[in-house]
Amino acid sequence: MIDFKDALAYLQKKGVTARELSNFSGLSAGSLFAVLDGTTQNPRKKTKDVVIDYAKKLMGDNKESFDNGVIFSSDVDILDKKDANYIKKLALEVRANEDALLQEQSFKDMIYIQALKMALLAKEGESISIKKLMELNK
Repeated sequence: MIDFKDALAYLQKKGVTARELSNFSGLSAGSLFAVLDGTTQNPRKKTKDVVIDYAKKLMGDNKESFDNGVIFSSDVDILDKKDANYIKKLALEVRANEDALLQEQSFKDMIYIQALKMALLAKEGESISIKKLMELNK
C-alpha cells in the first residue's frame, strides 16, 4: 500500500503536471500545483486520496512500483519496447565488423560498460536476460 508521501514523490519523479492530475480528478490545477511543488504541506484528505489513486493508476498502467525514491519496473518486455531496433542495428554492425572490433580496446571497454549497465538495470528490477538479447540479435 502506497502512502501519500510516496505517491507524491512517485508523481514528481514521473513529471506529472498539475493539469494532468486535474484532468484525472476534477480538482483545480492551481491547488494541485501547490501540492506537487510542496507549497501545500498538509493537503485535504480528498487531495491526498487523489494523489494516491493517480499514482496507483500510473504504476498499474506502467507496470511499476516505487520504493525508497526509486521506480522499479516489472515489465518483462521493457527492453523490447525501448531498445529492440537499436540492438538489432548494433548487432548487424558488430557482425559485419567483428574481427576489427575485437582488436580495438575501446570496443572491449564499451562491451564491458554495456554489461555493467545491464547489471544495474537488472538490479533495479528490470528483466534483462541473455536469452532475450540473443533473440533480439537474430
